[in-house]
Amino acid sequence: MPDRADNFPYRLLVVDDDASTRLVLRRVLAKHGYEVIEAANGQEAIEQTLALRPDLVLMDVMMPILDGFSACAQIRLEDGDESLPIIMLTGADDLESIMLTGADDLESIESAFNAGATDFITKPINWTLLTQRVRYALRSGQLNREVRRSRLREASVRRIAGLGYWQWNLDTDQISWTDELAGLDGLLPDKTSPLVRFLDRIHDDDRRRLQVALERARDMGARLDHECRILVGDREFVIRLVGERGTQSEDIHQLYGVFQDVTETRRTQAMVDYLALHDELTGLGNRRLFMRQLAESLALRPRSTSGVLLVGVLDVSRFGRFNDIMGQTGADRLLTMISQRLTDHLNVQTGGLGRIGGDEFAFFLWLDDEEDAPRRFQSLFHSLTLPYKCDGQDVFVSFSGGYSVFPRDGQDAEALLAKSQAAQRLARKQGRGFLPAETDEQTTRRQSLESELERDLYTALVNREFFLLYQPQMAFNQGKISGVEALIRWNHPRLGVLSPMLFVGLLEETGLINDVGAWVIQEACRQAAIWHQQGMDLRVGVNLSPRQFLQDDLFDTVEQAARAAEVPPSLIELEITESLAMQDVDHTVKLLQRFRLAGFKIAVDDFGIGHSSLEYLLRFPIDVIKIDRAFVMDITSRVGDRAIVRAITVLAQALGMMVIAEGVETQRQSDFLEAIGVTEIQGYLIGKPMSAADIEAMIHTARQSTRH
Repeated sequence: MPDRADNFPYRLLVVDDDASTRLVLRRVLAKHGYEVIEAANGQEAIEQTLALRPDLVLMDVMMPILDGFSACAQIRLEDGDESLPIIMLTGADDLESIMLTGADDLESIESAFNAGATDFITKPINWTLLTQRVRYALRSGQLNREVRRSRLREASVRRIAGLGYWQWNLDTDQISWTDELAGLDGLLPDKTSPLVRFLDRIHDDDRRRLQVALERARDMGARLDHECRILVGDREFVIRLVGERGTQSEDIHQLYGVFQDVTETRRTQAMVDYLALHDELTGLGNRRLFMRQLAESLALRPRSTSGVLLVGVLDVSRFGRFNDIMGQTGADRLLTMISQRLTDHLNVQTGGLGRIGGDEFAFFLWLDDEEDAPRRFQSLFHSLTLPYKCDGQDVFVSFSGGYSVFPRDGQDAEALLAKSQAAQRLARKQGRGFLPAETDEQTTRRQSLESELERDLYTALVNREFFLLYQPQMAFNQGKISGVEALIRWNHPRLGVLSPMLFVGLLEETGLINDVGAWVIQEACRQAAIWHQQGMDLRVGVNLSPRQFLQDDLFDTVEQAARAAEVPPSLIELEITESLAMQDVDHTVKLLQRFRLAGFKIAVDDFGIGHSSLEYLLRFPIDVIKIDRAFVMDITSRVGDRAIVRAITVLAQALGMMVIAEGVETQRQSDFLEAIGVTEIQGYLIGKPMSAADIEAMIHTARQSTRH
């Protein structure tokens, strides 16, 4: 007799109240390689079976304490292994006892089988027959166990995979299915129902498609592989039906297959798809989704429809500094607030919005007229520059932007976005807020101009082509010019006088900004000294570029220029941008303290555009805060702008600082600013950038007017 699959011998339990019978059975069975264990009555048989798990039980019928039939029934009840062979051993006396009770022999044997017996062997035992019956019973039991394990595995696989079986009888139009799947057992009241009742449970949007698929499988023999939503009570499931029509005998009239509950799979897939197309931080669509939506919007828009599509790009200026100042968490929170403000301002029902880069956002809107594009972009731009409340502090963020317009600037999504991004980069380079897309001709001209300017910059300083203009600043309490801001210009030999927007970016890129910046400082000091000698003590503001500010010898450059010109340091005002000051706070504090100790004035330019932190304002030695023109231009019409300027002014007054408002162009703006408490104003209302001689003439004229 071969061993079991695990190479251990079969274990047999012999149950008999007669010890000599057990001994003979043990010797006979042991010769055939079986491991034998014993029990003297039915109760011991139950205990041994549950504890030692034998592969077969040989059980006498008539025993004290508990007879074999009762023990067999109890083993079946408690063990739960229907594959365990139990062979009953009956003797002539046993049969006689059965007869004396009046029971029919066959009925008793049937009752024993009902109790769970597998086979009967009568005493005296035919040992050859016994060993054959044992071998057969063991083989049968092993096969039964394999079948049982196979069925359990199959049921487990179906349960894990969410599989069940279904069948459609084409003759009766009845559909039936199994109920292995939790949640689907209440699909219909009956396991077999008319097809129409089954279809009633299918989602309205899916019902017709499923019906057509079933009919094709029925009429054309097509393989069915279909997903649909099905309603069970108040829950919705997604099921996949796979099947085919039978091809032989009675199967010809059947359509059958499996169904699978794919609800969780589709939910997970939907989440994966969502994450693949959306920005995890802001929840906005990512670049891939934005481009898809933009392309779809262009494709679905009828060509006969009037209107244009505005495609805009916005980039947070120098966003890295927010990571340094606020930390990753704070910077992420700021991005979410920006995205929310974009969402609130834009009507995404008629357009789209996405985060297409780390600090870059894109949007598109359908507009009635091309002329409306700059106005809409300006409105959005202004909304974004209002302060964001982070950890109890007002944070001001600056942006650079660009936009293109369909169909003028391109016909497809890629071209339009590329044009918008190019415009944004140009706006950032030129220090502009936002710019429209250039035409190909404009791009070619600009690139040619930049190439020429870059080439000519290397000789401009040597050829004395740079010069300074001065924009006057007026103090409200004195009613007169109190200072000026020095502004560089380039008198190009071929192109004439050029604005700094055209060449300062190139100076930064080429590294020439340090030499040109040093010249500006020297020239400003020289002019301040001249005015001082003439009895006009005007503060002269000099802008410091980021590259200059990081120079190790900046203090020496400024201090030597003032000494050489013999100008009091108090007349030189060094202007730094807020974002520049935040790049390296410790370096900024130390350098500004050196300048202050030497007598120079310190001004923060474009205040309100960067990260306005009270903590840093308290640490920086600052004399003047210059409010950016973005908050001045609409101060007469926007309550928010007035509130911002007022808050900055109150803060500056509390810290003993002056406040200069830039970009003042109307008397009404001036009146508002004076009423709010601003110290000085600068802008076209007072005067455009002008030569030193014109400044002197303006002051002389004002003095003469005062005398008269």
